[in-house]
Amino acid sequence: MKHDIPFLTKTAKSGWYGYRRRVPKELKHLFQGKSEIIRAFNTKNFDIAQIELRKMNDWFDEKVESHNFTKKLKGQLPFEQLRSVDKHLRDEGLHPDEMPVVDVNTNSDDINSFLDDTLQVQLLQIQYREDKITRVELAQKVAALKLEGRTLYKLKQFEAERQKLKEHLKQKYTDHAKLDDFRFMGIGPIIMRDDYIHPQLLWDESDPEVIKYRIMNNEPVNPPPTWQNALDNYLRHNLKKTRNPEQATKHKKASISMAGKLATAFPDNMDTKLQDIEGYMIQNFCEQAWPNAPTRNKNLRVLAAVWRSWDEHQHKQKVGFDPFKPLVKATSGKVSQDQKKRRSFTPAEFKHFMESISYEANDEIRLIGMIMAYCGAPTGEAAGLVRGDVKLKTEPPYIVFRNNKHRLIGKPRLERAVPLIEPLRSHLKEYLEPKELGNDDLIFLALGTGTHSSGDRSKKLKKHIVNMRDHDNRKLVPYSLRHTFIDRANNVGSPSGFSEYIVGHKTAGSSKIHANYGTGVPPARLVQHMEETWAVEDWGIFEEFD
Repeated sequence: MKHDIPFLTKTAKSGWYGYRRRVPKELKHLFQGKSEIIRAFNTKNFDIAQIELRKMNDWFDEKVESHNFTKKLKGQLPFEQLRSVDKHLRDEGLHPDEMPVVDVNTNSDDINSFLDDTLQVQLLQIQYREDKITRVELAQKVAALKLEGRTLYKLKQFEAERQKLKEHLKQKYTDHAKLDDFRFMGIGPIIMRDDYIHPQLLWDESDPEVIKYRIMNNEPVNPPPTWQNALDNYLRHNLKKTRNPEQATKHKKASISMAGKLATAFPDNMDTKLQDIEGYMIQNFCEQAWPNAPTRNKNLRVLAAVWRSWDEHQHKQKVGFDPFKPLVKATSGKVSQDQKKRRSFTPAEFKHFMESISYEANDEIRLIGMIMAYCGAPTGEAAGLVRGDVKLKTEPPYIVFRNNKHRLIGKPRLERAVPLIEPLRSHLKEYLEPKELGNDDLIFLALGTGTHSSGDRSKKLKKHIVNMRDHDNRKLVPYSLRHTFIDRANNVGSPSGFSEYIVGHKTAGSSKIHANYGTGVPPARLVQHMEETWAVEDWGIFEEFD
């Protein structure tokens, strides 16, 4: 019968206490593969049972704590692992550098004390071997010597911990496939011998427990960098680059996903040593996973950056070769063949978009779409405006596209001031006037920023786009509104640099306009060009298909 106290059991008939605790699957290797720990306390006394229960729980928790420590270290870079394991050993008092030494430099009193302790323990062990005392009596008599903190005790404790770790690693790296084969071949009796060692897998030198054992043996330790280490290093340094928060999150997730997928082509997955990664492994995987050359080229460049970042930041463990370099070069030459280019809206498609977006029930999507169509702003720039960027009471009124605390404008785009004309001016006024927003508050609270805001905006905007050119292989997407604005502006003969300035492109003409007007109040001349652009009804040459 199970007792009310967790893990404490009590038999229904006789009332003997015991211990029973389930072992999580990921911790089984710490307990010789057992799924449950069961111990008999051999007592009916509740107080004694509680003492034994605490001992068992302390023992179990110590095992788990050690596992969690090594599990945490797995995410560290090699030199950090070494430093952490080294510190952990010192904190435990088990570092070989801190063990007492008996040699020619040891003073005579310490030598005599060490020899005396050793002799007393040896005599007790002889009595035990000759059956003059029991194991319990041996333990009691040794405890009575009060050896804790003395040289013999420290050395014996160190050796016992090292031996325990060795046996644990042997169990952890047992080749169970070979072991099953041996049993199948009928050599099971040999396996039961005390001197038998199960067939072993190659120890992972980046395993914190292996590192710990190597340090305890004073063996040279230099865990080789793995693909996981390279990814962790890349994320640590690359995420410091200036990016919009949603872009940074998206890039991090994409990098982790791509690196994980590629690792399925490596011998040891994410734990594959960098020196064991061959170019053909990468090539075979990427050609199957990303047959489209532009997609493959884009993803290969991210993965190549992961590799390069290791050599750039980890000078003491440079790999020295780059298996990605020839693949990126070869794929880049195929991009133009497979790349599907974007095109501008035709006048009919643009008219449909404007009519459709005007009936959009979601105010944020409706205005984001209108701003994009009005001045060719990218989705993120239109959605990331703050209240202080929209000037409705100036003459003329205008929108400023610039960096703010919520998002950065795309690089290398200009910060610019775009004059507002009707009907967008009235739509923005109607939307903003009832809202009490501070200068730094986003005007689009739901879709302005956020991990999924970019995807949400694109999906909602695409619903208002209709491709009326079925035979045209080029893409028609929300970003096509940017190309459309440039075509419309150029079609009415606006001055050189005007359209580039409004969309933020850095050219000689746009830079000249920016130098004159910057992000201040645009002069009436720019208002006139915006009105002419907005009024144009025909633009571009669209090839007809028979």
